[in-house]
Formats: sequence, structure tokens, C-alpha cells
Amino acid sequence: MVVEVGMSVVTSLPAAVQDVVWKAWREGESLRRIADRAGLQEHHVRRYLLRHGGVRPSLPRRSPRHLSPGEREEISRGIAAGFSARAIAEGLGRSASTVSREIARNGGRADYRATRADERARVEARRPRAPRLASDQRLRATVLSRLELDWSPQQIAAWLRREHPDEPGMWISHETIYRAVYLPASRNLPKSTYRRLRSGRTMRRPRLVKRSHGRGHLRDMVSIHHRPAIVADRIEPGHWEGDLVMGKRPSAVATLVERTTRYLKIVPLPDGIKAKDVSIAVARALFNVPPGMCKSLTWDRGREMADHAFLSALIDAPVYFCDPRSPWQRGTNENTNRLLRQYLPRRTNLAVTTGDDLDRIQKLLNQRPRRVLDWASPDELFWTTSRRLRLKPGQTETATPGRVPLLASRG
Repeated sequence: MVVEVGMSVVTSLPAAVQDVVWKAWREGESLRRIADRAGLQEHHVRRYLLRHGGVRPSLPRRSPRHLSPGEREEISRGIAAGFSARAIAEGLGRSASTVSREIARNGGRADYRATRADERARVEARRPRAPRLASDQRLRATVLSRLELDWSPQQIAAWLRREHPDEPGMWISHETIYRAVYLPASRNLPKSTYRRLRSGRTMRRPRLVKRSHGRGHLRDMVSIHHRPAIVADRIEPGHWEGDLVMGKRPSAVATLVERTTRYLKIVPLPDGIKAKDVSIAVARALFNVPPGMCKSLTWDRGREMADHAFLSALIDAPVYFCDPRSPWQRGTNENTNRLLRQYLPRRTNLAVTTGDDLDRIQKLLNQRPRRVLDWASPDELFWTTSRRLRLKPGQTETATPGRVPLLASRG
């Protein structure tokens, strides 16, 4: 159990209690609920999880050739009953020499204890290996350089396979990178590396389901159900999703994400979030996109869209609205806003964030490889697509050397 001595804490939880803690943690329970389920104090649970970086240590796999905890219990009972090593071995289906050596190496018949013998065997069976990022300095330096650009471990893992297709030694899984960041036993990156990750958390947490409660009611809205099916299928580029990202109220920025390419535009709102100010700022941002790349806009039911008819006239494109409490209908925008929170945390005073800062953040996010784009970047795909739209009938675009052709033209 957990024993507290002065200011130090010794954490050694029984296997059954560990199972309860990790099961509740994986289900997304709060620390208080986990403590109640495990019969511990909340701060003990927090320290235990922090010690392991929020990642359950992998359990060693035992070979069937080795004695199991149950078999050691049978040996202990056989000794207590006065059976010989040969008799105990026959009952277990093991050789007499296996049982005899087991008893001798753990104190003899007088001092043999099954639990202590099993723990000793587990410790001696360990075969520690040097972590990948500790033994390969080139790979370590490459991973660190991508982390400095705020790439996620999954983006790094995919990028390495694209950049080094013929060098398996430069391949690494995203889980190995996470473990190098969080697990003390595997940590071989600077301890503060977790700050470069999107969440900025000191330990990994399970994904939680978040619910949105919707906002307000607008007049003359055009429902998302009247939006053409071609928009939902992401076949045609030029359809955007938008929303506000709030900082320290009332400061905010607007985000616009193109559905097909996931290209992001961050729109500063220096004049506030009143409907007309938001409409003008959003329209100004969409004026600058290439021709043919603004065909519709989908928003939630926020009051900042009260002048949606005015905005629709400015951009010469329809504005559609999601159902109440249905943020998944703008899933592309919701996911992008979550990525943006790495740079613009809640309660940040966005009124003092400069346009250059927003441009830098926009560039960082648009140049990251994305799994949904087959590890191309939104910037790469957006401008490739916009160039294709400007081609005359019969023209074809020559693929850039070293790049995978994107949205290849048909016919």
C-alpha cells in the first residue's frame, strides 16, 4: 500500500489495486472517483499516476516453462504438508529437479514463501534494453527537431517513414515517442519535452467525451440539412467551416477551415464579437482566398452570426447552420480549434495577440503533415488544389518531384 513518512511517499500498490486504478483512469474517471474506487487518498493516486506518466507499465510476459504464482503456492502447501520435492513435482507435472532447485534458491523448506519466491523470479527475469531514442543519436536528434516545431508524435512517426522509406532504422512508432516523453523508465528526452505537445500535460490522459450545450437562436437560418451532398462528401473544394475561439472574455478570434484540404485561416477580431464586426472580419479573410475556393460557409448557432445574411451577401456564398448541440456537424473546425488551443490556451488575452503571432501559428498548423490527408500538409494540398481550379480545360498539372500527387485530375 501507500506509506507516507514525513514528506516522502513510498508507493507500492498491490496488483489488484493497480488494476482498479488503471481501469478507472482508462475510463476517464476523475482522481477523486479513482481514489474512492481504489480505497486510497486522492493525492496518493495523483502521485502514483505521475510516477508512471499516466501510462500503465507493460507487464512482463512469462513463458509457460517457468513456474507460475499458482504453482509456487502449491509448492508452499506441499512443504507445509510434509511432501517431498518429488511428490510435489508429480502433482504439478514438473520434474523433481525443477521443484528441488526452486525450494533451494528461496531459503529451503524452512523459509520458502510463494509470494517472495515469485517476486524474486520476476526481478531476476528482467532484461532491460536501452530505449531506441537513447541508443540512436541521429534518430533522437531528428525526433527532437520535429517536437520543437510542435509536431505530434504520430505526425513525426508518419513523416519519418515518408522521408526515409529505405531506412527502417529511422522508423519509430508514435507510442515509443510518447513513452520517451512520459515514462520515467523510458524517458530519454528532456523532462520538459511534454510542454511541446499539444496538451502540455505532465502525464498522458485518456480521451474524454465532451458535450456542447449550444447557444441562442437566429432568424432565417439555412439548416445544414439543406447543404448540398457534395459538401458532406468533401469532393468539391471551397467549402468552409467556422467558429469563434474565445480567450479571456470578451477577446476572441475566428477560425475558418476548408473542409477538403483542412487549410486554416485565423481571423483576428480587434473590434469584438458583435455580429456585424464578425461578419466583416470573416468576409475580409475570405476575400483573399484564390478564385473558386469560397463556395459555402458552415457555422454553429452563435449570436455572432446574427448578421449571417449580410455575410452571405459579402462573400457571395450561402451560410449554413448546424443543429443545436451538434458540434460534430462541424467536426473539421472543432478538431482544428482543439489543435489551436496549444498556442492560444483558455483565458489568454487575445486582444493583445498581434497579427504576426496569429500568422505564425496559422503557418505552423498549416505546414504540419496530417494523417487525414495521407500525411500531406494542409498548405501543400490547399495551394495545389487552387492551382488546379485555375487550369484551363485540357490542361494538366505536372506533379512536383518527390511529392505524392494530390487530388489528381480525372479524364
